[in-house]
Amino acid sequence: MTPLAEPGTLTERERFLFATTGYLVIPNALSPDEVAACLDASQRAHAEHGTSAWRQIGHLHEAEPAIEELIDHPSVLPKVRALLGDYFIVQSTWCTLQPRHTAASGYHQDGSSAYEFRRLAIPTPLVQLRVGYYLTDQSQPDMGNMVMIPGTHNVSVELPRDVRPGEADVPIHEVICGAPGTALLFHQGVYHRPGANSRDFDRYTMHIVYSPPWLMPSDRSHNDPAFLARTTPLRRSLMGEWKRPEEPFGVGYERPPFDNLDS
Repeated sequence: MTPLAEPGTLTERERFLFATTGYLVIPNALSPDEVAACLDASQRAHAEHGTSAWRQIGHLHEAEPAIEELIDHPSVLPKVRALLGDYFIVQSTWCTLQPRHTAASGYHQDGSSAYEFRRLAIPTPLVQLRVGYYLTDQSQPDMGNMVMIPGTHNVSVELPRDVRPGEADVPIHEVICGAPGTALLFHQGVYHRPGANSRDFDRYTMHIVYSPPWLMPSDRSHNDPAFLARTTPLRRSLMGEWKRPEEPFGVGYERPPFDNLDS
C-alpha cells in the first residue's frame, strides 16, 4: 500500500510510515496554478538544450520565482523540519526532464558515489531528504514514474546485481503514481529508479534536496549574490548563508528564522 500523507505537519502515523518504507506520497502538495508556473519555468530552462535526452538542471531557484517558492513550501517544509530538525540546508535543486518514449533506468541510492552513505552505518543515516514535485501527469504507470523498493534504507545488504527493471525486478517494488502537484518525499537510502516513459509527452519533476548544514551543495559552487539579496531571510539561511560561528561544528550557529512559520 502506498504510504500516503497530507500536506503540512508530519503526523505520528506519517512518521511511522516514513520510518518503515522510507518515503511518503503527498497528493495536492502544489495547487494547479503552482504546477503550471513551475512547469512553465522548467520547460523554459530545458528548451535551450533540446528535449531529446534525459537531463537535470541545477539551482533553477535562482532564476525562476516559481521554483524559489518550493524551497520553503508549507506543504512539505514542516515534514522536513520534523525529520531533520531546525538545522539543515537546501543542498540542491534539480529540474529533471525525462523525454517521451524512453526506457527505464536502473536502481540506485542517492548520495556520494565516492563514499556511499550506507558505509556510515546500518540502517543508512538520513543524510539527504529529497522532495520530488510532479509537474506532469504520472497518474498511471509508464509515465516516467519513480519506482521505489520500500524499506531498503534499512537493509544491510546491497541490491543484487541481477535485479533489472522489466526483466528481473523485485516483486516488492512500487510504481509511484500521482497527478500533477503530487510530492514524493524520500530518504536517500531507498533504492529507486525512474520508470519508462512510454507516453507522447515529456516528464518533468522538480526536486528539492535538504541535508545537514555540513554537506556540500551538489548543484552549485556558490550562491548567486543577486538571488541572496532579493530572497527572504529564511530562504537565504536555507542556502547555507550564515555567519561562520567562532568555532567549527556549530558552536554559535544561529537557528534559521522559522519564527514566522511557528506563530
